[in-house]
Amino acid sequence: MNIPPEVWDRIFEIATHVPYTLTPEIFEKSTLIGIDYNKQYHPALKAALVTKRNIVLVCKQWWYLAIRYLYRAIFIDEDRHIPCLCGTLQNYAIGKGGIPGAGPLGWWAERLDVVSLGAGIDEERLADIIMCLPNLTVVSLDIEPSPQEQLTLHSIRNALRHVASSLHVLDWSTEPSDNNPETLLEERQLFVEMPRLRILRSRYMPWTDGLIPYSILASVTTFAVERMLITAEDTSDWSGLEERQVCLREVVIDISWYDFESWAIFMGLYGVFLHSVHLTYCDNYQNRFFRYLAMIKQSCPNVRRLTLSMTTFRNLTDDVLSLPPIEYLGLSMWEGLHTEMESEIFFSVLVTLRDTIPTLRVVQLTNPVNVAHLLTDHCRITIKAMGNLVECAFRVEDHDGDLLSDRLKAMREPIDYLGYLFESAHTYD
Repeated sequence: MNIPPEVWDRIFEIATHVPYTLTPEIFEKSTLIGIDYNKQYHPALKAALVTKRNIVLVCKQWWYLAIRYLYRAIFIDEDRHIPCLCGTLQNYAIGKGGIPGAGPLGWWAERLDVVSLGAGIDEERLADIIMCLPNLTVVSLDIEPSPQEQLTLHSIRNALRHVASSLHVLDWSTEPSDNNPETLLEERQLFVEMPRLRILRSRYMPWTDGLIPYSILASVTTFAVERMLITAEDTSDWSGLEERQVCLREVVIDISWYDFESWAIFMGLYGVFLHSVHLTYCDNYQNRFFRYLAMIKQSCPNVRRLTLSMTTFRNLTDDVLSLPPIEYLGLSMWEGLHTEMESEIFFSVLVTLRDTIPTLRVVQLTNPVNVAHLLTDHCRITIKAMGNLVECAFRVEDHDGDLLSDRLKAMREPIDYLGYLFESAHTYD
């Protein structure tokens, strides 16, 4: 049977596709960009890479058809892979190596992930790899240098300037060894050269005066920063921002750090533009969870989406659940602590929300492990609780946006059928 190349192309695309990893799908997971996102999607990216390698090794025809899928998303999690990948990309860029007639492999790359926990990463060669990938739209760099290693990132920042015009998502989670004012200045200069950037995650607040440049505000819709440090005492000259000048609609706040005062300044500047806020590492130590929610209620009159990633659902006390009139609420907790009692607390929270927030339309469990606990280990609790929420005005969704009740029904039908067979067998005993 002679299958047309376009059919094979479609087959390869389906076989290697990982949802929510490329633009524009990734924009739907904007609040998760960083640790939560990587935990969910890096294993899938690695598994897809194995599939792609197997496909291109079948024959020369499949190599021609599938090679662009192999290099569409580049994933580096071992330092030893960097020299080989760098050499391959550079050879193809100058027309050497591989199959005659093949173009530069780097042109197919849309996504680059670098996850390194080892010592001695070759920063210069990693920069050379980036230089060979002119069409990148998503870059995630999470490099943890050893205590003895001096990681400046200077060459990597320079390399990113060559792809700055195409980038839509930048997860800049790497902390340089020399985190000084000159380093922050280089980062600020890099970010303003990205006119199409929509999602920016940074380890530190690059603009310590709190005043984000207009060029950034005009493109970035989601801003996530692990450490917010604003040193300016007076930001009154920045009060003339208008909504037509600002695209920023969403921020991600790590409340595990003691940065409340800086975030209060930030919210005073930009809170009026925000429609979505994500709080991570939520706990009630020194009542800080409640303080951040109170800040959101005061500074973000237009917020309609709130996502809370917490250590335990027990943090959702009555005071905390005094939320603004939101339409969407995303919830997750640490999977290792998800007991039956946590599931019971989760459903009691839903009852409280049903009675106190009439504007709410969706409650979503954003962590797939939490969903798995509800549907398997704590299935009896879930069945009973969902029965009490039939008349609820909001949807209860899993991490993919499917109704939790539909997922539960799909799992129960085989169980009910087996129960029917068991009862029928004993009827004629």
